Amino acid sequence: MKNFKIAMILVAAVAFFCSCGEKTVTVNVTEKNDVVTYDLSSAASLPIELTCTVNADAGIKTIELSRTIMNGETVVKTEAYELENADFEGKADFSFPWADTLLKADLAAGYTVEYKVTAADKKDNQDSKIYPINVVETATPISANWSDPIALSNQSWATYTGVTTITEQNETIGVKCLGKNDHKAYNLYAEPTTGASWVFVTNIDNLTTNEALVEAYNNGEKVTGRTMFPATDEGKGYEEKYFICKNKDGEYVLVDYVAGRMNSGATNTTGIGNVMVFKYKKAETPAPAAK
Repeated sequence: MKNFKIAMILVAAVAFFCSCGEKTVTVNVTEKNDVVTYDLSSAASLPIELTCTVNADAGIKTIELSRTIMNGETVVKTEAYELENADFEGKADFSFPWADTLLKADLAAGYTVEYKVTAADKKDNQDSKIYPINVVETATPISANWSDPIALSNQSWATYTGVTTITEQNETIGVKCLGKNDHKAYNLYAEPTTGASWVFVTNIDNLTTNEALVEAYNNGEKVTGRTMFPATDEGKGYEEKYFICKNKDGEYVLVDYVAGRMNSGATNTTGIGNVMVFKYKKAETPAPAAK
């Protein structure tokens, strides 16, 4: 019984000295706005504000920072960051901010960005924490409704029902009206405005997002010059045409050629002139900022 008591005392003593002598280091990383996902469709850049905390019973020896961009298991890019003017050596507790900015141009949907903090204490114990940010891209819908009619003409006296202003060109849809060139019956002509180009499409059922417009435009045949648009005299039947315009501002716009009317004005009492009418859809408002 005496030997058993001595053994228990020895075990307790060993446990006491081990628990008191063991030095640990822990790292914690949080984000000011709790960002875990960067939606590329929401903003061109995303500011990151991390708060990092290191606890080390034996005193902090080193703190290392790195940012790694991952594509699945593949490392795309790794960068090391310096913790400048930081008086942490020997301290048991140390907190510091880490500000950074993610750029859309450097990322792609499916990537992960890992912010890593690694700390060691005076006993060379180590701990590290990774704050991951998933990169996604949500499709940006285009407007569900067509715009009001846009009437274009190269004749100053032209008019069109329901439209108060008629201009020669419109930069949103990237169209310049050339009128009834070559005097060919039932044909009007137009060309893309400077810096714009078109791709004609026959089926628009799936063109409901900006991404779909971009893909269809990139896969289509670009039109940059004078193009014929079938029209009729005084509103008779015409051939509807759809095209995607990439305008000078880089916007992708789905355009509907809804009417083409020709009238000499000098011989007809209606005097409407040669008028081309369009409507359009596009991503009207930007998506909300990333959070």
